[in-house]
Amino acid sequence: MLFAPRILLVLGLIGAAVGVFFGAKGALIAHEAVSEANRKGGDADSLFRADKLAGALDKVSAEVGADGELLELTIYPGYMMVEASTGSEDSGRSFKVQGNGDVVAERPLTLTGPGRLADNVFPLAKLDAAAIERVARAAAAKEHATLDDLSHIIATIQPDSGKAGLNVYLRNSRYWRAALDGSGLSNPAADARAAIDDAGAAVAATQSSGKATGKGTDLAACVQAAGTDVAKLQACTG
Repeated sequence: MLFAPRILLVLGLIGAAVGVFFGAKGALIAHEAVSEANRKGGDADSLFRADKLAGALDKVSAEVGADGELLELTIYPGYMMVEASTGSEDSGRSFKVQGNGDVVAERPLTLTGPGRLADNVFPLAKLDAAAIERVARAAAAKEHATLDDLSHIIATIQPDSGKAGLNVYLRNSRYWRAALDGSGLSNPAADARAAIDDAGAAVAATQSSGKATGKGTDLAACVQAAGTDVAKLQACTG
């Protein structure tokens, strides 16, 4: 019985140490979460910068394999969200790569919608950190902005072409897109306006010429059916 108080004291000290440890760990996690959310695109630790992004992509490779295939990758200045294929037509996986490199928030992903898995994935190996930073800077420059004015970048399959590409979003919701290698930077809204203008001019020219009335009617119908779909509009006047 003489040792009981001493034992209780030791247990109390152990309990206090455990509490301090987990309390400190929780504080660090909370601090990292706040830091991630508040990080700006131009910060030294931003994932918009190639050197930082390359390290995060290495973490993704460690999770899905160097030959892994992705459904979508969303890059924020402070963290990255990953949707990856498991080879199943019905399910995939999703996880977060924090700015400090930790992989968290692993969860299953249910795949829905038309099409085959093979048409909706792209190789992780195709992503190049330097090309992504180059596209981000080029998109910002087009808007007379800086990396701080970008909100996020998404690597995904483009619905109109069926090919993988990069979408760079600004904080004002405007966006630019390019191929994964950085080529073909364009503004979808501007492309749509130009295609609509070209289609309207073609219809007006055909109808005003007084010739090929049937062709003019067909062209007008094609333009109306295309709506704002750039590829369809270009096909009408091609």
